[in-house]
Amino acid sequence: MRQHVVSPYASILFYYDLYPDHIEDFGKVKKVTTSRGIFALKETTMNRMEADEFIHAMRKLSKLNYKQAIPIMPTKYGEYTVATNTHTYYVMPWYEGVEYMGRESQEEKLATQMAVIHRLTVKTQTFVKEQVDQSFNELQKRWEMKRLELNRFADFVERKNYMSPFELTFITHAHMLDQMAVKASEHLQNWYEACLEKEKYRTVLCHGRISRAHAIFNMENEPTVINFEKASVDTPARDLASFCRQNFRYTMWNEDEVLRWFMRYERHLPLLDEEKELLCGYLMFPEPVVFAVESYINKRSELSELQHVQRLEKRLISLRKVQRLSQKLIIPPEGS
Repeated sequence: MRQHVVSPYASILFYYDLYPDHIEDFGKVKKVTTSRGIFALKETTMNRMEADEFIHAMRKLSKLNYKQAIPIMPTKYGEYTVATNTHTYYVMPWYEGVEYMGRESQEEKLATQMAVIHRLTVKTQTFVKEQVDQSFNELQKRWEMKRLELNRFADFVERKNYMSPFELTFITHAHMLDQMAVKASEHLQNWYEACLEKEKYRTVLCHGRISRAHAIFNMENEPTVINFEKASVDTPARDLASFCRQNFRYTMWNEDEVLRWFMRYERHLPLLDEEKELLCGYLMFPEPVVFAVESYINKRSELSELQHVQRLEKRLISLRKVQRLSQKLIIPPEGS
């Protein structure tokens, strides 16, 4: 029985000269016990380009002496990932997490780590109009297509004699959602015009999805960040927006708590005004509702009508609070 458990990964672990005594399956992560110690084998669907970007990000953090990420171990041939026909694997030391007992929220600690990564990797880029125009136009076009999807669904629902509970919940808020989409585009436009005027913008190494699910806390209640597989060089606003969306559910959307995340972040890397504009744009665009509607229409998930409604309501509550949060993030100039 034990040999059956070990054998699927033996050929991968061979590249590390690791010969397992026991393997425990934790989904995508396998806990590998060997005579040399305990290791984590991560199974991913990264392609070659994504794996290269992942390793580049990890090497960059190591070179910058960032200590709060789990190091990736090389194979005996000096490679950092092993690819099969279906998966890409990498190996790390096994870190055993403990229950978090800190006074601050876990998200405050994680916001600090995100800010440290951004501060270590921040670069001011020269504004190359063609490149920025392409990114700006692509995002604007994607948002316009998603807004059109919501409007089409609203038109479809309004023509019905009988609305389902989900449809009734959506149509009640359809105007608000459309206004938020418009406002998001205005924030995006403000960011673009500021970059155009300054002829520069900032990029950082973005983790992409920092959250409790991608961190291990130690006895000192400090996090070690894991899973940099979606890391990329981008504006800090994008990573912050992703961070907020990933972590809203842990706060029951307490606005004061979210503002503390930004305070923690800005101790290490104060945001520029145009970055706040872009952040508000990302947060205000009703993409979570777009996904909820698409899921409902296509029946991708096996949720009941009630579960679809509950998910939609949670996302609507979050978006309403985003509106208030944005007003606190961007203080209009006096006299405006």
